[in-house]
Amino acid sequence: MQEGDTSMANITRYNPFNDVVSLREAMDRLFEDSFISPRAGLLSGRGASSNLFETSEGFTLQVPMPGVKPEDVEITAQQDTVTLKWQTKVEIPENATSHWHGFQSSQSQQSFTLPAAINADGAEASYNDGILTLKLPKAEHAKARVVKVNANKG
Repeated sequence: MQEGDTSMANITRYNPFNDVVSLREAMDRLFEDSFISPRAGLLSGRGASSNLFETSEGFTLQVPMPGVKPEDVEITAQQDTVTLKWQTKVEIPENATSHWHGFQSSQSQQSFTLPAAINADGAEASYNDGILTLKLPKAEHAKARVVKVNANKG
């Protein structure tokens, strides 16, 4: 190399341990790819993203479920908990060669704990543009009440 020549070769030493995955990461991946993810839940950060809105009358829960057919969703509502189970089906075209396969047919489950009890008999569900929307009325005992003060005249 001549003086003033700044074109030095960058050498990166190969380290076989750079590609090693920790046991915890491997187990997380295994559970994420499993039939029903046992870690799915509101606080786990690995479940479905969702929105929860509250009014004086009840809650609106929105869960994105692209590619899911409404008949493949099972909803259980009880007291202050809503549990969703759904199935995603991916059809591979006939005689196709797969170049990558980033998402697969799967079954998922997620439970949501709401801030107050709900009236499960009045719950309604709709599915539009890949978003499941649940209307969950509050239980009568969970609704806020206005109490009037009576003045004692005497």
